[in-house]
Amino acid sequence: MALGFLVSPPFHNAAAQPASLTIVYPNEVNAFHDAAADIIRHAYKELGIQIKYKTYPAERALSLSNKGVADGELVRIEGIEAKYPNLIRVPVSHVTAEQVAFAKNPNIKISGWGSLKPYRIVFHRGYKVAENNTEGMNRSIVSTDQAAFKMVSNGRMDVVIANRFSGLDVIRKLNLNDVKLLSPPVQTNPLFHYLHSKHRSLVAKVTKILDRMKKDGSFNKILADHKVPKPLGPN
Repeated sequence: MALGFLVSPPFHNAAAQPASLTIVYPNEVNAFHDAAADIIRHAYKELGIQIKYKTYPAERALSLSNKGVADGELVRIEGIEAKYPNLIRVPVSHVTAEQVAFAKNPNIKISGWGSLKPYRIVFHRGYKVAENNTEGMNRSIVSTDQAAFKMVSNGRMDVVIANRFSGLDVIRKLNLNDVKLLSPPVQTNPLFHYLHSKHRSLVAKVTKILDRMKKDGSFNKILADHKVPKPLGPN
């Protein structure tokens, strides 16, 4: 009797690699996000994976990623996985964020988050690093950076906290020339790409590619192509 019909094809446990991923980030259009998006796009291109980007309010983006509706985050600080446990950090920072204070009074001295305590502070909802570091302070949380900057310009608040690039972009677009960037930054953070846990098999592969890109100068070239200036310096 022939036994060939008893032979089964090999069983593959590994999940098939996705053809594309949808990566989200806060809906702020600037050179900083464009550069970060290009770096991540280049990395996944080596794996044959197309990256699609969508923007949402910061809090909603995190919620969608944690639920697996989106496949991951473009740029987030280290540690968000404590609150969003379905997200896995790819442990190579591809961009650096500067959390900066802006004010009408250029004489305000910045020395970390504690130096903001005497002032009325405002920032946009979902801005986790600001939320975590201003608890107990006199703060207002509003829907957008634009609303926050207008409140400082019209004197309702003293200081607005924003990412350096987002803040300068708002000042330019709204012509708020009375609001000035204060230096040094309140805090400087390396930012990381995160993937939903359903894509954990990709983490090691992407880590290896990003690590090589960082060492071979690819990061710096992409940042320069987008005219992203070097960080202002330590806080």
